[in-house]
Amino acid sequence: MDNPTVSGRKRKRVLQLDDVSLFQGDVAKEHLKELKRETTRVRIGPQVKAIPRATFKGCINLVEVQFDEGSLEVIGKAAFCYCKALQQVAIPSSVTKVGCCAFHGCINLAALQLNEGLEVIESSAFCDCNALQHVSIPSSITKLGGYAFQGCSSLGAVQFHDGGALQIIGVCAFKKCEALQEVTIPSSITRLEKYAFAHCSGLAEVRINEGLQVIGAYTFYECEALRQVSIPPSVTELGSYAFCHCVNLSMVQFHEGLTDIGQGAFRGCTALRSVNIPSSVTGVGQYAFSRCANLTEVIFLGGERLLNRGFLGRGLFSEEGALNQKNVNKMIGAFLDCPPLTAMKISISGALSVRLERLPQECRLSIDGRIRDLGRLELAQDGNVLACFPVVSVASDVDDTSGTDDEHAETVGVQDTIVGVRDTNNQTAESLHMVLRLISFHELKESSILIELAMWKSRFDEDRARADCRIPVPDPAKILIMEYCDFTDFLEPVIEGN
Repeated sequence: MDNPTVSGRKRKRVLQLDDVSLFQGDVAKEHLKELKRETTRVRIGPQVKAIPRATFKGCINLVEVQFDEGSLEVIGKAAFCYCKALQQVAIPSSVTKVGCCAFHGCINLAALQLNEGLEVIESSAFCDCNALQHVSIPSSITKLGGYAFQGCSSLGAVQFHDGGALQIIGVCAFKKCEALQEVTIPSSITRLEKYAFAHCSGLAEVRINEGLQVIGAYTFYECEALRQVSIPPSVTELGSYAFCHCVNLSMVQFHEGLTDIGQGAFRGCTALRSVNIPSSVTGVGQYAFSRCANLTEVIFLGGERLLNRGFLGRGLFSEEGALNQKNVNKMIGAFLDCPPLTAMKISISGALSVRLERLPQECRLSIDGRIRDLGRLELAQDGNVLACFPVVSVASDVDDTSGTDDEHAETVGVQDTIVGVRDTNNQTAESLHMVLRLISFHELKESSILIELAMWKSRFDEDRARADCRIPVPDPAKILIMEYCDFTDFLEPVIEGN
């Protein structure tokens, strides 16, 4: 029988079907087995508003689905699930929702056209469509559900439209898309849910535009081809194990704005050599950079929170030394088992910037020159003054499971080391102390130490304000004032070396 019309009406005889036209309602139950075994082509008529749940599920010989332009709005849950022979689908612009598992397991679906007007792609809608090679997400999409394209192992390109309505990429949305080589996250996306691109082993380039706020846990877990990533300043939260085991990741660029780096975020990134932690970061999770076997440099920008405020602000020596050991200990657990890491570098420029900016350029150049000669201090190319503190490693015999995910629990075993930061013999503190002396010396030398001549005020002009009755003090007088104010001991080393 050619092109029979299948409707909700019951029929007394079983139809032998190869072409099916669906014009209204549900397919009669007595025909389902025949559909699954015989149907090769389906045409959805213009009157149909919704394809009901599991209507064509398991039609293993279905090769073609033709949608007539009309009133179709919803493709129901599992409507074409496991249609293993289906090769191409063009969703009409009238469709607003593709239901959960609608095309799940269509292993030969190689071409998919999603048109503007589509708003919702539910979870697992195209999961395990192994032959699918390209997908363009329309700008009208507002929801991309979890597992939507998980396991599409041949998917080489995903295109998002900047300025679209989509804000969240769901859990495991593109997990195990092994052929995916690059992806651009548009500025409209604010959140990547956990495992969104995990196990995309061919993903070599990720471009993240400003607008993204949260990178969820395990988002890029085991993206082994990824070589570099720049986290825009709009990102405030970097989830646990977000880039864990990205073994070829050699460069990570953070920006001010990031506040939290989650537990194990870059664990096992063995190609990573250098990390700059922005001053905006207030928390670095345990094991965040552990087992980064080639990590040689870690710089904490705005690192004054890691230093003793009394020392940095007033140059006061104490038993605590220059380090705020409590705050340092909170951070240092992030770098467990990084053998090449021998020193932690802490920027002090932020704490001293106001004082340095008040000095003339020749004074700043003089201070820079002296810094280059001081032990355990570095002057970076960007002008940052870095205080270097040795990292001390101690073997650990503690067996601990740090991961919280059952599938990818991260175990810390006996081969790991516990690290600490110590200022041995106060060498770094001594160099920092010298910098503070240099700054204080130039402040005193260059400032106009003004003495208010209140007692002589009436001799000049009774109508003049007190603030105007001041005179600069000559250099010899400044030395006398230093001695009187007991600054001499503090400044004597720099006075002698000036």
